Amino acid sequence: MTYSSSSSQAARSPITVAAGFAGAFIVASLAVQMVRSQTSAFRPSVSANQATNVEPVIASQAAMWSVLGTNDAN
Repeated sequence: MTYSSSSSQAARSPITVAAGFAGAFIVASLAVQMVRSQTSAFRPSVSANQATNVEPVIASQAAMWSVLGTNDAN
């Protein structure tokens, strides 16, 4: 009985290897930035004893266009 084995290696150019490392570095740095921005978003910027009164934002079209119906007495 005769066994035959063959092995082949894919020859990769140095440019392909360098591009792979650069791509992995970019993806890893973007992942780090995403994780850091997610953790900082959960930290409250104002503590409970420093709460301020915040005006509500009215974003309806009627509220935005109501300024045009007022008279400017200049």
